[in-house]
Amino acid sequence: MKYILFIIILLAISLQATEPVVYSLINSDRLNIHRRNDEYITYLRGNVHFFYDDIEFKADMADIYERQEFVVLRGNVIVLQDTLKITCNDAQYYHQNQYLNVQGNVVLTETINQETVRRITCDSGTQYRERGEFILQGNVLSYDEKESLFSSSGFATFNQQTGYGYMIERPVIWRTGADSLALYAEKIEFYEDTNRVVASFNVITQNQDITVKSSFLIYYGDEEKIVYIGNPQFYTESGDGNADLLTVYLEDNDVKEIHMDENCYIEFSANNSLDRDSWIRSDFMKLFYDSGNPKEFIATENVSSFFLQQQQVQKNNMDNNVSGDILHILFNEESKVQLLQKTDNISGKYRFIRK
Repeated sequence: MKYILFIIILLAISLQATEPVVYSLINSDRLNIHRRNDEYITYLRGNVHFFYDDIEFKADMADIYERQEFVVLRGNVIVLQDTLKITCNDAQYYHQNQYLNVQGNVVLTETINQETVRRITCDSGTQYRERGEFILQGNVLSYDEKESLFSSSGFATFNQQTGYGYMIERPVIWRTGADSLALYAEKIEFYEDTNRVVASFNVITQNQDITVKSSFLIYYGDEEKIVYIGNPQFYTESGDGNADLLTVYLEDNDVKEIHMDENCYIEFSANNSLDRDSWIRSDFMKLFYDSGNPKEFIATENVSSFFLQQQQVQKNNMDNNVSGDILHILFNEESKVQLLQKTDNISGKYRFIRK
């Protein structure tokens, strides 16, 4: 008796495990069910609309394989799940592995409180629902409404559970308008939980104030800070420079401060001309900006410099070819050098250029 009961329990478990997933059909102009070996295939044609798992599907045609538990959709495909809407030409959904393949004119739209927050287009993509991962391929283009940011690449992936994603194959991030910016690199990574962006190899950033080139970049969103590593070089209207480490501080997407560490060098025009006729070297430098214009400059430790300066500039212990410990420069509203001040262990000579 116990043996028979044991067999019945095993049979019940087996039947439960192999029971096909039930889908809920809302509409189809035509429906046919065919048996192929041990498989039952439901063919839906015309204005197809049904639910499978917790996903809503719409398409011109759909084939549902009941025992294998997967669905093939073709023509004007719409996939709805939570806040995400996907439209494409063709799609396949695999219940057992919980992943969705989409191909052809793929558009992903995320909507929260009836407002679109993100829109992505690509040639094809795969969603792994259990681990929350999206993989997008071919002409990937996205727009983030909240940040007003565009991005493009040949390949992109993002995990909703871990908050990590990256782009490769000529990735670019940019914003247009008054606060325009652009980021180019060979690889761009996103860390949503810490609000960080990491860019690697041949990195270039551009905005209305500054262009920076480096090997690596780390953007700290909460601090509005960008750290450049790997021979960073920057170019501005008022001057160019480089250092071993470069940190740019932002405020409302405008440059507020530039900090340079180790082997710092900057060249600029002391007379607001196009020629870079003056230079400074030191171990550490800080540049302060106001509305995109230089306001103050401080160089410290092992400072050496050369200035081609006009006579009306105020000077305090300042030579035009000197070395020392601290150099302090103030700029006027026209970005011209207004005050030069140097302290501690000064040596050198100063001469004016007369008009």
